[in-house]
Amino acid sequence: MNGRIKGIAKAAASMSLAAGILAAAAGPAAAATPNEAYGAAATGLISVSPLAEATYPGTSPVTLAHLSIPGLLATDAVKDTADATSASSTIANPAVTLSALADVRADAVTSSCQFDPNTGMVTGTSGITNGRVTLLGSRPITLNAAAGPNTSVSVPGIATITLNRQVTAPDGTLTVDAIYVSLLGSTQTLTLGTSVCNAASLAPVPVLPGLALPIGLGALGLLMVGGMGYYLNKRRQFGATA
Repeated sequence: MNGRIKGIAKAAASMSLAAGILAAAAGPAAAATPNEAYGAAATGLISVSPLAEATYPGTSPVTLAHLSIPGLLATDAVKDTADATSASSTIANPAVTLSALADVRADAVTSSCQFDPNTGMVTGTSGITNGRVTLLGSRPITLNAAAGPNTSVSVPGIATITLNRQVTAPDGTLTVDAIYVSLLGSTQTLTLGTSVCNAASLAPVPVLPGLALPIGLGALGLLMVGGMGYYLNKRRQFGATA
């Protein structure tokens, strides 16, 4: 009886080892949240989840003819993309309402980020074409077309606008917002043209041709057969001596 129990235990251990080998062979490079890009999102008195969101793994690219957040934002065409090492967002003709007296306009805004597997670094950038803050009764405020990271623009008494806003999380994930708007008192925020990249390649680890079957199902089959064969052989021995 003891020999029979040991045989079953050995077969179970063999199958467990095979399952572990399968998981290692088929698993992704790293467990990480997707790279993503989206056209806009808002928090505060008006709260809106990310719009036109593209992700990898997931759905990419995502293209919409326009975006609309009533009372806050209107745009023309939006295209967001994400892949294993990068993400980007492009928005045509955005118009952001700051107040009854002020708004933000541009011909286009873009953002992008990229993970470099050779250096292990994540970098990002953004751009604004013909961007400006229009103020009733005042001269427009021109927005830098290629602003450095976290460039702040003040609209006195109304809002603070951050161009090329870049935030790096503790795990190295980089978020780039082409335009980030915070109304006075932080009662309302808006992100426009957002790209997010992990500090890792999200592409699955390739399995060499001819190696997947021996390591995967082949190993599982051999180990299962080997384990059960050991058990059956022991059973015959005990049956012969019973």
